[in-house]
Formats: sequence, structure tokens, C-alpha cells
Amino acid sequence: MIKINRLGAVVSATIFSSGVLAATGSNTADQSKSRIIEEVFVTAQKKTESLQDVPVSVSSFDRDFISDLASLDVGELVQYTPNVKFNNALGHSAVLTIRGFGTPPLGRGLEPSVGLSIDDVFYGRSTYINDANFDLERLEVLRGPQGTLFGKNTIAGVFNFTTRDPDFSGSHYVSVGTADIAEALFEGASSLTLVEDVLAARISLRVRQRDSHVFNTARGEQNDIEDGSARIKIKWFINDSSDLLFNAWASRHRELGLITQLKQASEKSLAEFRKKDPDVETNEFNGTTSMNTHTFSDRDTVSASAKYSKDFGAVSFFESLNTNVIVGWSEMTAPYAIDGDFSPIDFIDFGTEKPNYYEQYMVEWRTGGVFPSLFGIGQDIDFIAGVFASTSEYGTSISQTNGAGFASYAAAGGFYDPASDFSFLEGVYIEGIAIPDIEDDGQAETLFAFTDAESSSVAYFMQFDWTLTDTVSAIIGLRYGEDSRTGRIVSGRRGLPGAGPVTTGQENFDVVMDAEDNDFTPKFTLTWQPTDELTLFATTTEGFKSGGFAAGVFSDDNLTFRPETAQAYEAGFKSKWLGGSFMLNGAVFHTEYQDLQVRNFDGRSIFVTNAADAKTSGFEFDFFWLPPLEYLTIGGSAGIVNAEYIEYLCAPAVAGSDAGSGDDSCFNERTGPKGGANSPAFQDLSGESLAYAPKVSGSLYSSLNIPLFNSGINLLLGADAVYQGEHFIDTDNDPVATQQATTKINARIGLKADDGSWSVILNGKNLTGEEESVLILDQPSLPGNYVSAALPSAPSFHLDFRYQSD
Repeated sequence: MIKINRLGAVVSATIFSSGVLAATGSNTADQSKSRIIEEVFVTAQKKTESLQDVPVSVSSFDRDFISDLASLDVGELVQYTPNVKFNNALGHSAVLTIRGFGTPPLGRGLEPSVGLSIDDVFYGRSTYINDANFDLERLEVLRGPQGTLFGKNTIAGVFNFTTRDPDFSGSHYVSVGTADIAEALFEGASSLTLVEDVLAARISLRVRQRDSHVFNTARGEQNDIEDGSARIKIKWFINDSSDLLFNAWASRHRELGLITQLKQASEKSLAEFRKKDPDVETNEFNGTTSMNTHTFSDRDTVSASAKYSKDFGAVSFFESLNTNVIVGWSEMTAPYAIDGDFSPIDFIDFGTEKPNYYEQYMVEWRTGGVFPSLFGIGQDIDFIAGVFASTSEYGTSISQTNGAGFASYAAAGGFYDPASDFSFLEGVYIEGIAIPDIEDDGQAETLFAFTDAESSSVAYFMQFDWTLTDTVSAIIGLRYGEDSRTGRIVSGRRGLPGAGPVTTGQENFDVVMDAEDNDFTPKFTLTWQPTDELTLFATTTEGFKSGGFAAGVFSDDNLTFRPETAQAYEAGFKSKWLGGSFMLNGAVFHTEYQDLQVRNFDGRSIFVTNAADAKTSGFEFDFFWLPPLEYLTIGGSAGIVNAEYIEYLCAPAVAGSDAGSGDDSCFNERTGPKGGANSPAFQDLSGESLAYAPKVSGSLYSSLNIPLFNSGINLLLGADAVYQGEHFIDTDNDPVATQQATTKINARIGLKADDGSWSVILNGKNLTGEEESVLILDQPSLPGNYVSAALPSAPSFHLDFRYQSD
């Protein structure tokens, strides 16, 4: 077998595996051997296995691929995986979905549907993802419910990170990068021997500073982002069969401004806005915004954990036996402030009443091994069993101040019916003359709300991999969990009385409540391997996501939401052809969700409810090929998914809908009567697509790794195409919030030492200049206006130098 370089080849497998695989030209002494795909190992089932042997839909990305791609965040990696979306461009509110289901932006209080594990520690918030994304050994993306081994809140899948461990080789690396978008990146790590063959340490660091591609014309400032992260790992090799790993890391994120830009505005709004800032416009992709208020999104994270591992070898009737104990603690604070009117008018300031926070403690004990078959049936049984317990404290708050610019806001079209000719303050100002802001001397009206909660969970799990015959095996998994939580939810107001309660539906209340959930999530997988090159499998499993409390809401209409459950089915194949140089995998899947938890915006506030039932069905495949042409690697993947609501009668209506419209069942004493002038509007989304769920996605990539004569230097060339179909990017399926299909082209060229000790790579990203937004929201108090959180559309170029010694 020829060892293969991993440049530019991601196999986003849908059934058993996918991985960062690649090829090199046969520049070894023996060029007569054909190239075959190198084996990749993963820990998707809490043990080290060959990726091709794991009966789970998992994609794996290793450190060589991440380095050559000059990946800046996780979103750039997972775009090569079908039916997976991740973007953290909003800073305080990530977008993360798998097969159409996940956590939309601004889902305050909504537990993530995609679980997060970093170095075997399970984290309860998806915002941790980019904080730990440095000095990686491997990233695995598991698709579909993973409730047996990873627990609650993995109902859509899992992101499983593994960072590099200390060693005694003195391995280290330094990576320095820059880009044409005013960016600087430094990343480095070094392993140190503290006591020969006994104690080793690894220290790693990442610092990144960049413009966020948006200039605020109202304040005359360039929005920018600063990140800094550091990690220390110390490993004690106690003896040949046991070790203890200590892991501590911290991260600091500072983001000035928002990437939100005005997408659409009425003539009234533009006329009034331009009195404050003549540069206001409605092109969300030109890199300018106009907001008068200081906005920011900060995050500070710290984490510490310890993992003890012991291999007992053969014990009694166990052919092998091992155990792991993991304890972990983490804390995160995340204050932010937003210009709530998204304009140069000084009217609505929005942010955290007190910093959002999250603190967790966890412990997991698990043991595994191999023992002979039961009752003489079949062959050996590989098992894993254990217990997981965690406690967490968390708080979410919001604050909305309605201040000096009320008159200007009303003149811009605020609080009026666009179907009529009446507008508040119409004609009370001279055309072209700005209405002065009224000094409030700190007495402006402020609405505030916060939720403080505590949660505790315990779960017992086991999984048996039973080899029945030489070609047939079965996996049986069981997990039982209990979850309890207590919370306090408060809403109030201070300062001078104003229109806030009318425009937001704000009420004063102080409520304490508690809840409990129990879950049982079984799993069964049957695998048949008729030949060494072909494996077929079928899986049925269940998923569970705990209920929760409303987070920072002004109304007590929806203070709790119920647990969400899923029943999933999957079947597929994996195969190798052409002597191991071509791999083709594929799978079909169907999952039904009950009591789906949905983030909604009803024109007044953001809240979470259960939206009855939903389903996702589709097909995923990937291929990877090392063709006879030396030095060339080709691969690709594609996914087709249909994620839709089975029933959702009372979804919030799109902007401009008639008050009091919707199904009869949506109205009660609190909402007011159907057809009432002050009643909310609803729409029926049954049978409609979920947001953030493009029906088609795919990637095609190729790379060349060409030796330059006998210089010991290779020329690297690569090109990728990443396609994403049309989809909604707001949960009300407003046609304005439609993201058109995109096809992004990336390319790279570089030089790399044959032994991998150094590389210089120039990456060109989004060379086609595709326009993409993360979120589009209407502004109900300014009818006809929309804002967009847009990503950079211009091509960017990144030059990265890396030196390493392994």
C-alpha cells in the first residue's frame, strides 16, 4: 500500500464512513504498485475503528486536509459533506443543521439538535465549536440520531472533535496566514517531554484578527473580529496499560459590529434614514451597513477535563476489557448588543440585560471489551456500557431600550399600516429636514427579560456488536435517561412609560417552574458483508431532545416547550472497486420527528414552541477515486433531502399578513378572536419545507501532487466545486427570505516538502462570487423592510505558510 497525501480529498460518506482521503503520485522507489485508498480510523462509536467498518453515517476530516485547505472555521470543512450546514457568522447565534434539522439562528433557550463532543467531553452549546477548532487531529461529523452512545440532544447528529495529544517526539508546528480581506492568522503547537516515557505535555495557541467585510457608514467604523485560544494537555503514561490525560483550554472572542445589512426598505424609511446617513442603501452584498448604536458580540470560554484510561487485557471470560473515566467542567459568558432598528436612527437598542452564561459539570464512566458468544450463537461480542451524568446552570437575557429617536422612527414609516395613507407624524416635519432626537437623560423606556435555569441529567447506556456469522453481524444499543430542570423567568420594564408594551406585547411577570423528562432510545443495526468489497446495512434508531424553558421573552404565552423525539431508518451500502482505488458509498434515510421544537418570530418577539410533526427523507452518496493517472485524486459527494412539516397549523405568518388570520385552532382567550384587529396572524405550513434545508447539495473536488524533478518538493494544485440548492433562511418561509442556489468554486496552488515538513499554499475561495446570506428577517414595526446577514460575496485569497516537525 502506498501512503497517500490528503490534499483536497474529503469523502463525505453516507453509510459507514467517509474520510479525508487523498492520493499522491507514485514518487516512491517502487512505482509498479497500484494506488489504494489508505485506511482511516475514527472514534464514532467511542472506540477506535476503521472508518469503513463503522455502520454509522460519518464524515472524517484529518489535520493534513485541514492544513492544506487553510480552513478558517468548521463551516468550510463541512461544506464537503452532503446535507450538513454550519455557519457561525452571526457570532452569538450559529446555524447548524443536518439533513434539514438542527438549530436555527436566534434560537434562544433552544438546546442544540446536533451534539458536540470535544476530546470525549460533551458540551451543551454549539457556540463552543469554533472555540476549540485548532490543533486538530480529526473532526468527525455523524449524521442522523446518535442517542445511544452520545445521549440526549443528538437528535440530528454529532460533531466529534479530537485534538492532538502530547507525545515524546517533540512534534511541533507553526502556521502563519494572511488574506486580502485584512486578515492575519497565527497557529502553533509543540509537544514537550517532561519526564522521559512518563510525562508529556502539548501547548497550542491560535490568534486570528480580521475585518468582518462590513463597514458601518453611520459610525464611520470598520467592523472586525478578534479571536484568541490556547490549550494545554498533559499526559501521564502511568504504565503500559493505563494513562491519565489532563486537558485545559480557554478562548476569547471579540466581534465589533454586525454583518447585518439592509436588504429592502420602503421609500419613507430610506428618505428618513438618509437624513441621518446619506450613504444608506439596500444592497446587502456591498459590504456596508448603517447603524448608529455601538454593537458587539463577545464570548469568553474556559474548560478543563481529565480522562483516565485502563486496558485490563484478558480478564476471566472477557477476551479483552478496558475502562475510561472522563470528568469535565466548562464555563462560557456571552454578552452582546445589537442596534435593534438596524438603522442610523437612535431608537431601539437591543442586547443582553446581563451577560448570557452557561456552566456545566459532567462525568462519564464506560467500559468495553470482547467476550464469547451467548448460548453458543454466533461468534464474539464487542460491547460498550456505562453511565453519563451532568449538571448545568445557564442564563439568557434580553434588553430593549426605546429611546430618543421615536419621532424619526415614526416618520420613517414605523407603526403604520402600509395599505393606508396614514402615518404617525405625517406632515409634522419639513421635507428633507431631519427630526432631532429627543434627549432622554437616561430615562428612556427599557424592557427586559431573563431566564435563569439549572438542569441535571443521568443516563445509562450499552451497545453490543454481535458477530453472528462470518458475513452477518448485528448491533443492539440501549440508553435510558432522566432529565430534570428548574428555572425562573422574569419580564419587566423601567424608565419612562412608552410604546414598548404595545409594540412587543410585553407583560410584567416573575415565574418559577420545574419539569422532568425520561427517555429510552434503542438502536438496532444489521450488517451483511457478502464479499470483502461490498457491505450492506440497515439501521433503525430513536432520538430524544429534552424540553426547555423560554429564554428572554416579554410575554408569558409560551414559557415552556415539550421534548422532541425521532424515529429514524437508514439503509445503504459501501463498496470498493478497481483493486481498492475506487470507493463508492450510498444510503437512503427516513426520519420522523414528533413535537418538533421550532424557533418562531411573531412580529413581536422570538420564542420556541412545538410545531407538531415533521419528517426528512433522502439519499446521500459519495465516491473517491485514485485514477491510473499519477498524482491525481478525484472525489465527490451529493445529497438529496426532503425535510418538511407533516403538520404545523399555527406557524407565525409572514410579514404583511392580515391580523387574526389562520386556522381556527390557533386562537384562544390569550390570542384574541380569529379576525380580531389585534390578534396575531398564523399560517399553515403543513407539507411545506423546513428552513435551512436545501433539497440538493454536493461537491466535486480534485487535486494534483506533482514531484518537481528530484528536488524533494511537490507542486500542489487543486480545485473544488461546492453546490447548495435553494432554501429558506427564516422559519416563517417568507419568500423574501429565500437563499438562491449557489455553486462556489475554490482553487489552490502551492509548494510542499515531500516529507511534509513545510508548505506554502495560496487558496482562492468563492472564485465565482456567489451571494449567500445566513439569515433574512422582516422588521414588523417598519412594514416592508428586511435586513440580511450576508456573507462576503467577493472572491478572497489566502496565503498560508506552515512548518512542522513530527
